[in-house]
Amino acid sequence: MSISLKVEDLTFTYSKDSEPIFDNLDFTLPINSFNLLIGPSGSGKSTIFKLMSGLYPQYNGTKKSGRILLNGQEITDIVPFERARHVAMLFQNPSRQFAMKTVFEQLVFALENIQYPAHLITKKATTVLNNLNLWQFKDRVLQTLSGGEQQRVALATILALDSPIIFLDEPFANIDSASRLVILAELKQMQIAQHKTIFISDHDISNYAGLVNHLYEIKLSSKNLLELPLSKLSKLPNQTKIVKKNLPDNAAFSWHNLSFHIGERLLLSPNSLSIPKGYVGLLSGDNGIGKSTLFAALAHQKKYSGNIFYNGKPSEKIRLNNWAKIVANIFQNSSDQFIKLRVNEELELSQSNSLHSEYWTAKRVQDAVNKLNLTHVLEHVNYQLSGGQQKKLQALIILIMSQPVMLFDEPFAGLDISSLAILLTLIKQTTKDLDSSTLIISHQRRGVIEHIDYEFLMRAQTITRLGEP
Repeated sequence: MSISLKVEDLTFTYSKDSEPIFDNLDFTLPINSFNLLIGPSGSGKSTIFKLMSGLYPQYNGTKKSGRILLNGQEITDIVPFERARHVAMLFQNPSRQFAMKTVFEQLVFALENIQYPAHLITKKATTVLNNLNLWQFKDRVLQTLSGGEQQRVALATILALDSPIIFLDEPFANIDSASRLVILAELKQMQIAQHKTIFISDHDISNYAGLVNHLYEIKLSSKNLLELPLSKLSKLPNQTKIVKKNLPDNAAFSWHNLSFHIGERLLLSPNSLSIPKGYVGLLSGDNGIGKSTLFAALAHQKKYSGNIFYNGKPSEKIRLNNWAKIVANIFQNSSDQFIKLRVNEELELSQSNSLHSEYWTAKRVQDAVNKLNLTHVLEHVNYQLSGGQQKKLQALIILIMSQPVMLFDEPFAGLDISSLAILLTLIKQTTKDLDSSTLIISHQRRGVIEHIDYEFLMRAQTITRLGEP
């Protein structure tokens, strides 16, 4: 089946009075190819995917000029189920694509929506789950899956549609490195064997060398797409290892014989560890191993057995509202953390409730806003920010709150390498200055581990400390 997707003289803006995101953009998607899109956080990577999928400007923004043509027809004039037969898109936040309760029900629902032959739906859903090694998740409730598992299910749903053009927006943001390599290989094989056109946006350009046919970057200066040489993908620095350090025995936060389950499944056997003050640690481990559940347990948002201590006092003897002033659980989904509507309102709320207002002066907050490149979005609605901008705002409001224990769950998903470095430097400086205890879950290691003081590894129902002398 012949297919084409072209962008002609496109000028697009989110509001009539704002600067255009794209200005006179011309772009023809290379068919039957594997493509990668890079660019700074907030540059418009998700936006161009949504435009080429026909979601914008129907659901957001204004197209001031130009056309987007799918097989020569304006894409927004094509009815959604017919459009999905040709173009499919995986969102940056996978949970936004779920409409059903279980994994299998979600795949069936997606196939029904494109009017796939009813007698073939069960067979198709079964084949996709088996091909992606997800059959064991068939009857799992979607909301009980980890972020990485949800991302894999969302990807399976998109692949089940069998669309010839597939847009994947940060598909590996919460996926462990081993699964990332497997999925990348499977996508490349699919592109070759099934003649798919795959376009991925990713801030981490590791592992793409030898797979990608075209590399594009969004240039903020020209508000356009520029093709880059593929050699950029093979000139990456080697990942450094965490430098071994003798850390002081100064922990105020610890747990003893901690264990917990998800349903009948044991995630952590009785385990005892402590987190030093003034240092930043990394919690690593495969998807679904229980890392986010550990953070929820430590924040008293998940049932557990054993004891958690702060300054030698069992947490069970501390009232829940007071415990929330001790332990901050920074969620994987940024929008779940927001209370106010706009960026400036969110920052003002954090400042008014900061436990260290003498540290987070108006000048320090403004400096942080400038460094994180959030100045131009202060009046924007939180939920209309890019994924990367939401991550930066979420981290900043927690840092301003300044609980003595900060648990960050995938804070770097959707961040370009420069933004990641700025945010991580800010986290590390705050941790040091306020003598906080900070632990971070991150599947991304490039640009991260050189800033980490120690590492915990979670696997086989236990947690061990790595990298000690």
